[in-house]
Amino acid sequence: MEDSSPPTPKTTTRSDLESLRLSSNFGATLGVKKLLTNVLVTKPKKMQFFRAHTSPDMTFPAMILENKEARESYVVTPDTAQFISELVRPVMLHSAIDRQNNVFLIPVPLPGEDGNRNPWHESLAQAVEHAKTSWIRITANMHTGGYDVYVAEAELAAPEWPSQDIDAVVKTAFRGKIITSLDHPIVQSLLGRI
Repeated sequence: MEDSSPPTPKTTTRSDLESLRLSSNFGATLGVKKLLTNVLVTKPKKMQFFRAHTSPDMTFPAMILENKEARESYVVTPDTAQFISELVRPVMLHSAIDRQNNVFLIPVPLPGEDGNRNPWHESLAQAVEHAKTSWIRITANMHTGGYDVYVAEAELAAPEWPSQDIDAVVKTAFRGKIITSLDHPIVQSLLGRI
C-alpha cells in the first residue's frame, strides 16, 4: 500500500537561501551579454550612484549643442561650430556607468580662454574625479553654487564596463545627432531660418 500523505516540508536553512541568491552578474552565467544600444548624454540624476571611467582614453573632447527644450544633445564638427559659437560649447565627455550598468556620457564644460570655468562646471568636474575611485551621487546645492557629493557607504561591486572604446560609445550616444553643416535642421531652426 502506497503512502498518500504529502511529503514533509524540508526546513530551509541560511545556507539553502544563499544557494538561491543571484550574483550581481547573473546575466553572464546565463550566456547573455548586454549590447550597447543606447547611451545618454546627461548629468547624473540626484538619486543615481555612478562611477566614471578611470582611463583618459575613455574621454572625448567635443563641441556640443544642447537643445534643452527637447532634452537632446548634438555633437558639432569644429568647422561648423565656429559659425554658431553662441549656440555650442566645448566639453569633455566622460564615460560613466550607473549601478544597473547603463553607460552614459557626462558633458563637463571645458575652461574658458582665461583658463577658468564657472563654479557649477568646476564642481561637476571635481565630482567626476571622485567618481573615478568611488560610487557617488551628486545633488545641486543652490546655496553654495555647486554640487554636493555623496559617497556610497557600502562596499559596492566594481562597475562592469562594456568592451567598446570611447569612439563606439560616442557614436552610439550621438547616432543621428551629428551636425556637420549649417544646413542641419536644428541649426536652421535655432537661427530662425525655418
